[in-house]
Amino acid sequence: MENEGSKRLAHYYGGRLMVIILDMGNVLLEWNKDKILKTVAKTEKDYMMLDKAIFQSGLWERLDLGTLTREELVDKVLSLLGDCYQEKVEEVIWNWPAYIDIYTEVFPLLAALKEKGHRIFVLSNTSPVFYELLKDQLSPLAEILDGFVLSCDIKAIKPDRKMFEEILHKYQLDPANCIFLDDIKENTKMAESLGIKAYQVKQRSDVVDILQKFE
Repeated sequence: MENEGSKRLAHYYGGRLMVIILDMGNVLLEWNKDKILKTVAKTEKDYMMLDKAIFQSGLWERLDLGTLTREELVDKVLSLLGDCYQEKVEEVIWNWPAYIDIYTEVFPLLAALKEKGHRIFVLSNTSPVFYELLKDQLSPLAEILDGFVLSCDIKAIKPDRKMFEEILHKYQLDPANCIFLDDIKENTKMAESLGIKAYQVKQRSDVVDILQKFE
């Protein structure tokens, strides 16, 4: 039996099946560079050195843009820090998924939504690590995912309009039937400018709270 919230939502969307588009970081898994760096660096000095060379330098963004491989990123960071940082640099760049939480509570809900006929997509600023995650920590998602667009594959990063236009065009999606979850306000604003209903995720529990509206 439908509750009042479900009835209101069905009325709002005309009872249509929805297209659910999800960011990855802080929607499907935790993205917390401070947590990663603190675990790997051990000292405040190393934390600051690694943060400046990897993240504040703009090199990590080039990784997400697909203009730099992880091997090239390691080499460029070591050219800044020196070979004495090799182990720590490689750990951050190659093994950061080992230091974050996966939002496992989201997967059963997405599976239930998929079962009801809703479609599930990912739109993420990420490197090719996504393909590895899909085989490992995000493997439950692989079974229900209808498609994805990654920044590294199309050489654009949200909130670039190109990212949103790419997923709409690639999968022939009607913006009026789409909802989008992202933790960055600028990204949700761009989605809304294209006619997509967008939700900003401000904390982990928001993801389930938002998706439950569509059960």
